[in-house]
Amino acid sequence: MFNPLPYEDPNFRMPFQCIWLKLNGSWPLETVSSTHKPRNYLFALIYNIWAWYVIVSVGITICFQTSFLLNNFGDIIMITENCCSTLMGALNFVRLIHLRLNQRSFCELIKQFVVDIWIPDSKNASITKKCRKRMVTFQVMTILLSCLILMYCVLPLVELFYIVGTDVPVKPFPYKMVFPYDPYNSWIRYTLTYIFTAYAGICVVTTLFAEDSVFGFFTTYTCGQYRLLHKRIDVLVDKCKKNMSFGTNTEELNLKIIRELQSISQHHNKIIRFAKRLEDFFNPILLVNLMISSILICMVGFQLITSEYLFIGDYIKFIVYISSAISQLYILCDNGDTLIQHSTITAWHLYNCKWEEISYNKEFLINLKYMILCSQRPVRITAFKFSTLSLQSFTAILSTSMSYFTLLRSIYFDK
Repeated sequence: MFNPLPYEDPNFRMPFQCIWLKLNGSWPLETVSSTHKPRNYLFALIYNIWAWYVIVSVGITICFQTSFLLNNFGDIIMITENCCSTLMGALNFVRLIHLRLNQRSFCELIKQFVVDIWIPDSKNASITKKCRKRMVTFQVMTILLSCLILMYCVLPLVELFYIVGTDVPVKPFPYKMVFPYDPYNSWIRYTLTYIFTAYAGICVVTTLFAEDSVFGFFTTYTCGQYRLLHKRIDVLVDKCKKNMSFGTNTEELNLKIIRELQSISQHHNKIIRFAKRLEDFFNPILLVNLMISSILICMVGFQLITSEYLFIGDYIKFIVYISSAISQLYILCDNGDTLIQHSTITAWHLYNCKWEEISYNKEFLINLKYMILCSQRPVRITAFKFSTLSLQSFTAILSTSMSYFTLLRSIYFDK
């Protein structure tokens, strides 16, 4: 498995959720740098076959769910209930294909993060502590989504063994599905079908929180790099004056400050380049995520409001579902918004670096003006350029979901 280590921190680790990307076949493999071929050909072959098996199993399960939708077209309760799991599956089916087809880009993104963005404790303990604290939100999201898929897989078994009984002709599955064969013909066929579809759901949910954790990990430490940059800018003039020995002439001081500003500019450019690569990699799946989230939140809310005879387990399941969907969307948008704030505030730090104390240094002032001008353009993560990942987008999606919900509710009660 691909696992680069920074020179300054051999204890570097990616978020623990990444283990699921490795188990699902979505993590890049170690390759020979000159040829980009895997180091272990046999393992790479088996791993790639497994990766495509996961994708195919998720796709087949979505087809089973879609068949149920088509068979019950016109029943708004059935459609909205089944759309919740079908849309979640479709979202992560796209994610799995995207990760599989962009292994080299993913590998390069991780490599650039390790080299340019990762902040070891030895460099600035306070900033790394803040970064780790922000990653707690992704752990909460992981717990919510894990509870969700656990309920989807376990509750049908509880219903089968303790409520309806094992002798019923139509046995429950994790999701509403229609099959091209009879899965109730024998216990072996039912068990294998249940395991197949349940594991596909596990792959769907684990890919969701694992990939979001990677995205959050990258954006959080990118914001941490901005904090380091701002600290360097704040002490730019004072640091150069302090480091110059007594009796140093003005030309040497000017040269020292210009070199330090150039170093800060290079640091800033590294952050911008990484953010651009991060956006290029994630923006297709973010677009699908934002499009589906508004419909998903609407339909789960509709199920909670209109279903009068929900089994208590299903009711809890839908509460966890809408909580995890809203929290997942909020965390992504909040990370994008934080990145925008950190990038735009750079211009303010540059303007307040005590440049007036060396206003005679014309070259320094010209370079500073260009940096301020560039910093006024926010660094942002977009959903394929259609929408910016920010808290404004979050409120807009919730507003859209509420509109869809109101429409569905009026159609339902009019009938």
